[in-house]
Amino acid sequence: MNKVKLQKSGIGYCVANVENLTSFQGKAFVKEVVDTTSVEVSFGSLSQGESIPFFHHHKQNEELYIIISGTGMFMLNNEEIEITSGSIVKINPEVSRCIKCTSEESLIYICIQGKNGSLEQYTATDCVIEE
Repeated sequence: MNKVKLQKSGIGYCVANVENLTSFQGKAFVKEVVDTTSVEVSFGSLSQGESIPFFHHHKQNEELYIIISGTGMFMLNNEEIEITSGSIVKINPEVSRCIKCTSEESLIYICIQGKNGSLEQYTATDCVIEE
């Protein structure tokens, strides 16, 4: 069962909610609920000593992990990197990766995937101020 719930949708927008992130458990994907077309966003939680059960890489998507709480270890191309609440980890598609929780509290994170090299405009270059 997906933990992301659609609250409201209209022409060109939708609003969804994921359960309280401070107590979030498991994995939840956003794409199917809000019908994104350029990114995939997921929420994840790992308990003490738990890790994603496999190393993986992607064909074309880079990933951006934002650590909400807890501490952990990212294994990136056989290098171990410590992460903690507030860490932001950007990973190119070809990099082998795995994440593990090393704290007593759950490691809670947001993962954003998008096609590597596809961002052409952002923030001020894509914003149109309306009067």
